Amino acid sequence: MIYTSGSTGAPKGVMVEQAGMLNHLWAKIAALDIKQTDRVAQTASSCFDISVWQLLAALVVGGCVHIVPEEVAHDPRRLLELLEREQLSILETVPSLLRIMLEELEAASEAGEKPELAKLRWLMPTGEALATELCRRWLALYPRVPLVNAYGPTECSDDVTHQVIRQVGEREGASMPIGRPLGNLRLYVLDEQREPVPIGVRGEVYVGGVGVGRGYVGEPERTAQSYVPDGFGGRAGGRLYRTGDVGRYREDGTLEYLGRLDQQVKLRGYRIELEEIEAVLERHVGVRQCVVLLREEVVGHQRLVAYVVAEGQEAGSQALWQYAREQLPAYMVPGAFVFLEALPLTANGKVNRRALPHPDAAGPVSDLPFVGGARTNGRPAGRSRARPGYLPGSLAGQVGHRAVQAAAERGNRLPGQLLAGRTAGADSSRNLLPGTRRQCAGGPG
Repeated sequence: MIYTSGSTGAPKGVMVEQAGMLNHLWAKIAALDIKQTDRVAQTASSCFDISVWQLLAALVVGGCVHIVPEEVAHDPRRLLELLEREQLSILETVPSLLRIMLEELEAASEAGEKPELAKLRWLMPTGEALATELCRRWLALYPRVPLVNAYGPTECSDDVTHQVIRQVGEREGASMPIGRPLGNLRLYVLDEQREPVPIGVRGEVYVGGVGVGRGYVGEPERTAQSYVPDGFGGRAGGRLYRTGDVGRYREDGTLEYLGRLDQQVKLRGYRIELEEIEAVLERHVGVRQCVVLLREEVVGHQRLVAYVVAEGQEAGSQALWQYAREQLPAYMVPGAFVFLEALPLTANGKVNRRALPHPDAAGPVSDLPFVGGARTNGRPAGRSRARPGYLPGSLAGQVGHRAVQAAAERGNRLPGQLLAGRTAGADSSRNLLPGTRRQCAGGPG
């Protein structure tokens, strides 16, 4: 039994079988060509599913495992020093931590002090969507070290797909594909009736095959909701796991991760994928990283709030709002922008959305924003009585700042402060909150 990370709710005890874990070990050995000469970095806590392959895969073939202390695994500078000193060959990390590692490496490169990492053969990002920009930056520094984008839920014995990345095309989207299924696993993209959708069409990702676990300990209702009968595998009693992830197959047979079903929100009758807004904003030259939430600071009034880590010179809320207006439908434009030095992380390095602070609501408030085709307070959409000096449709205009210490006091780990229808490949064998500043900008949302 292993517990999920709880990134979308309370942690749940998952029962996975030895057969699934063994299948995953052999899949890793085959995909990474792990040999007796390899030295694998054990960076994950034993509480997390990825710790199983990190600890055992190299030992199966006579290789070496280097157990990395927690305070080193979560400190990019010390982790890089350890990689160089111990000549490690395989490293797995989350994209949030990789981003900070790249900043360290780029600064070292400018100073002529970039570590050689001569023995490193593979870098494996996992746990979050992998931004295309991160891959480009890594390959610019270490073109001989490919990345492996790994995707998989704990409920299916860890990873279920791999995508090897040796170069990034100019036309690649905001995030990299998650690849093809590992051996003895099957992935489906299905609609609400659990029917396969065509190539290029969005649907929910389901997993079938030997990796699918038994269910949740002591939670039969949740198990029945998430583990459903397998109508495609041809095996009596077989089940599929509903990942809750949205994806689509590309024409080349690789799977694209598009976000979470539980990050789909409804605002004034419009269904919105928050990660679509994030992808657009992250294309702006002044944005390094972005997370968007639907907030309700005043009962009955919801708005979209964008949390932004700026790239270089800060773009400012007005510029980002105008950019979003040009790229997105009006109902998808954030009504507030919160600028952070870094996004808060969970203990295992993923973005902690629940620790993101509430924006200030202390400034003057203009009329409620309008959405095309709707009427507000009896006036037609498209007209606003916004006060002079504020953007049309602004909820709060430019507001003051207040220090955000609550997240740190709750013990959230922060970057720099961390101490511790298409079916594919049925039997494929290789397949800181300190310094936070807030600005509210007007606009629909």
